Amino acid sequence: MNSLWSINFNDYLEIVKRSKEIGLNPGDDMTSIFLKYMKEKGQKPIGNSELSKDEMITEYLSHDKKVLDISVDEKGESNYKIYKKGSDNDR
Repeated sequence: MNSLWSINFNDYLEIVKRSKEIGLNPGDDMTSIFLKYMKEKGQKPIGNSELSKDEMITEYLSHDKKVLDISVDEKGESNYKIYKKGSDNDR
């Protein structure tokens, strides 16, 4: 089951800070820190789905929603993509 979360930039910075404090390197999996932080805040996912990431993005675009996709490569470099219906990156 895949979960869809809504966080703000300050949440993301706090998760990165906590990850660095326990010795994670850029590109390492921060899922456990993320989930613990969201539990502390009392925040739950805004949705759950059996769809893959690509399928979920396509579904949201079909409902005129915008999607921010943040991915980190093996070197620890972040890549940001904003998907919106009718744009060059529309799926």
